[in-house]
Amino acid sequence: MNKTGLLIMLLALLGNSMQAQNKLYGTVENNGKPLPYVTVRLLETDSTFVSGVTTDTLGKYVFSNIEKGNYLVALSSIGYKPAFIQIKMSDKNLEVPLVTLETENVVLGEVVVKGSSFIRKDDHVLVIPDKQQVKHASTGYDLLYNLMIPNIEVNKRTGTVSTFGGEVSLYINGEKADYRDVQSLRPRDIENVEYYDVPTGKYANDVAAINYIVKKRQSGGYIFADGKQTIGYMAGDYNIGGKVDHGNTSYSFWGGHTMQKYKGSIVDKNETILFPDYTVYRNRETTAGNYRNNQQYMQFKVSNVNKKRNLSAQIALVRNETPSDENYGLLDYSGHYTYSTRSTDSKQEQNLSPSLRLFGDFNIGKNQTLEFTAKGSYTQNDYTRQYTENENNSLSDVKEDLYSFNFSANYNIKLQHQNSFGIDIRHYHNITSSTYAGDYSSWQHLWTGESMFMLNYSQRFGKHFTMILRPGLSWMNYKLHTEDVRRYCSLKTSSRFSYQFNKKQQLTLAADAGVNQPDISYMNNVDQTVDFLQIKRGNPFLDDMQLYNISLLYNGVFGKLNVVGGPGYSIYTHNVSPIYYLEGDKLIGSYRSDGNIYGLGIILNISYHVTDNLRTKLAFKYLNVQTRKNYNINLDSYSAILDINYFLKDFSINLFGKIPTEKIETSTLIVSKSPATYGASVSWSHKGWYIEAGTENPFTRHSRYREHADYGVYQYNQVQTSRIYQRTGYVKLAYTFDFGRKTSRDKNDVDRSINSAIMKVN
Repeated sequence: MNKTGLLIMLLALLGNSMQAQNKLYGTVENNGKPLPYVTVRLLETDSTFVSGVTTDTLGKYVFSNIEKGNYLVALSSIGYKPAFIQIKMSDKNLEVPLVTLETENVVLGEVVVKGSSFIRKDDHVLVIPDKQQVKHASTGYDLLYNLMIPNIEVNKRTGTVSTFGGEVSLYINGEKADYRDVQSLRPRDIENVEYYDVPTGKYANDVAAINYIVKKRQSGGYIFADGKQTIGYMAGDYNIGGKVDHGNTSYSFWGGHTMQKYKGSIVDKNETILFPDYTVYRNRETTAGNYRNNQQYMQFKVSNVNKKRNLSAQIALVRNETPSDENYGLLDYSGHYTYSTRSTDSKQEQNLSPSLRLFGDFNIGKNQTLEFTAKGSYTQNDYTRQYTENENNSLSDVKEDLYSFNFSANYNIKLQHQNSFGIDIRHYHNITSSTYAGDYSSWQHLWTGESMFMLNYSQRFGKHFTMILRPGLSWMNYKLHTEDVRRYCSLKTSSRFSYQFNKKQQLTLAADAGVNQPDISYMNNVDQTVDFLQIKRGNPFLDDMQLYNISLLYNGVFGKLNVVGGPGYSIYTHNVSPIYYLEGDKLIGSYRSDGNIYGLGIILNISYHVTDNLRTKLAFKYLNVQTRKNYNINLDSYSAILDINYFLKDFSINLFGKIPTEKIETSTLIVSKSPATYGASVSWSHKGWYIEAGTENPFTRHSRYREHADYGVYQYNQVQTSRIYQRTGYVKLAYTFDFGRKTSRDKNDVDRSINSAIMKVN
């Protein structure tokens, strides 16, 4: 027997040693086929809520730790008539007779969910959207924002979702999703949302995870179009797509265009350069500028799903162009030099990236799953920068070919007594070749690879305590042309210990240790001219950053009030940050990895369901950050965000506000201060139409962003403003036309981010 089989047997024996608990289980079908993602609620005979689950891809559901007594099993799913079954639970496991749900053509807007919309499960929170939250949303981000989950922050304008520990990973029916996937979701197709604040199984590699449960159809299709136009400066986002379902196979396509055009940022920057025998003071004032960018994307996807597996393949193409990014400035030198001059900084960029992605999710037997993802892409990047000061000219022209390949495989098995075991294997690989011409001619060839192997074991003890252990290794390799191979082997661990006081309250202790590799654009032997006093230089000898986190989080639901809060402490060793030093009459800016950062934070997030029409959420965070070894910084920062939603028939009103915030960027060691932001939006939703209009900072004429940094020989203080930071507005219009039998909005898997190893001058 191999080592893996022996380990599984030992863990199974450990699970068997636990005291058996009574289980209630059953199967749901429609027309003889298993019905996945059905909401199943266990109720007392007086309709008091006890517990809730959803059926898996085989139409099966299980309730654990059920006490003796009489109950009602309530089953419901969008598009089907609800069913109720009376059962009597004894001291043995009980199988509920097979349930067949009858088809009923209804839309989610007609369904009213009673009881708590936040249902605490063993390893996640099941959030059931209500009628108001669904009706007044046009995308997956809108719905997630309306749900007001206390522990996560949703910026539906930028498509970012974060929590105390970092970025929240997003999934759709268990498949990894990105910005366009979620942006394309139609809220009325979303049955519920799973929030994994204590991730296990396929989500065990995430800080936290959101999984949208979306209903799958067998026939029909849709065509959709949406557009968003900014008022105040030129910016737009326009998309079109469609889907056709035929039996177990679906065909989807998407395409879109985005663009921005506005005057460049106005910057007032004071710099000090401390040479050994003299000091140079420089004031740089940006007097004019302009910025233009456009992006196009398209994708075609084929999916085939049955009760045993989910397969999909997709091809995508993304084109990005920045034909103009120009700034014109006035420079005043004093100290060692005393004169004034003008400067011009002009950058252009073009990117083209085709990609292919394959996904497979298999049910192996009753309690085992195997999932794999493979993605390959090629990116062609062209970058040009011209800088002039007085009569001096600088040119950098870079062409890059970047090949990327990612692979992941995840195996999980549920053992007999509230425990499970899993294996997670991942590999990420980049090969880049860049040709630099202009001031410095160079050819850079770099390949980087990271392989990870993780084990995942979870065990629930009785009704209250859950333990998750996730040990593993990370193996990183870097090879820059003309340099030796650099290899790093690091321990990665992730542990969770949760105590569930009852169905409404939980306390979780989390401890993590991991590693991050440096940005590939830092790892080179390139010199780039910033200006005629400063040169930017790469560093191919950077160490991997080690991360250590520990946190204690309380989560409580008290009727209409939801509270999440607790402290956390983080340590980053070998943090990659800038370093400045002098070579003759030049200031060299490069990167170092010998500093440490320590962070202590406390959060308190509260959401309150005031009435069916009025919802509020308040998020507060305190953070103290200290640096060691390279630069000494000690900063206390506070942030608070308030959101208010009011629903009235077909209309929705949203108000939001955020206090001024000062923070330190760990990658640059820049201390920045952002002004207060506030705004409002009004939306109207009716059948297939959705219209939204909003504004940000409507009464603010001059929002200024301040930042400063002290790198020893180089110091600066800067005030920046731009048209995009001032009072702005937007109008959004979306329409969906369904044909045939109504079908769910599929997910758009286009990754529109552009990866590059080119070292650029900011």
